[in-house]
Amino acid sequence: MFRLLLGGIYLLRTYPIAKRIKNESFDVRYHEAREASLKFLRLVKTSVLVNEQELPEGATLFVSNHQGTIDPLVIVAAIKKPTTFISKKENKKIPIISTWAEVLDLIYFDREDQSSAIKMLREASRWLKAGNSVLIFPEGTRSKSATVHGFHEASLKPAYLAKANIVPITLHNVYKDFDNIKTKTPYRITIGKPLSYEDYKDKDLKELADYLHDEIEKPILNESQS
Repeated sequence: MFRLLLGGIYLLRTYPIAKRIKNESFDVRYHEAREASLKFLRLVKTSVLVNEQELPEGATLFVSNHQGTIDPLVIVAAIKKPTTFISKKENKKIPIISTWAEVLDLIYFDREDQSSAIKMLREASRWLKAGNSVLIFPEGTRSKSATVHGFHEASLKPAYLAKANIVPITLHNVYKDFDNIKTKTPYRITIGKPLSYEDYKDKDLKELADYLHDEIEKPILNESQS
């Protein structure tokens, strides 16, 4: 409990940092967000274990399963490549977190509004076409478990439009959220083999969604069988 309290106090103290850097370059802002995430994890005496995988240069769509509340914090701590996220609009209301979300130029959408979803996909496409990177949770909502639910195929359209690289990401046990902090258990991430546009351009959206789903689920299934 003390570690969680310490981590919470630290997050409150990062608010001025987030406000101070809002006009810096995206690379600088992402670096500061990553440093804040890593320091938070150090303070609560846990960490993120991530496999060695070289990330592609240029525009990249990261595709991840969505397990728990702190998935973005864990991912930012693990990935050095500056990346923004696609997020539901409800997250705009979370104190401190929403401020850091603004720092990272999060792309918001309303799940109940089709026009909002279309606008989100266009914005993600523009971001990728500019050579930047975006992370999306194609399940659409947290599973709160090890289960990887079906993917929303349309969420992958920006990759085609921008001819971007795609990198699958598997989160392990992050659905346990703060229980890992209480037990000092590291969070784990498996970064999968990157796909270039040439690798997937002949697949339709469903084929690509099914392929990525299986690639992301595979490390979890292998872990449960070991």
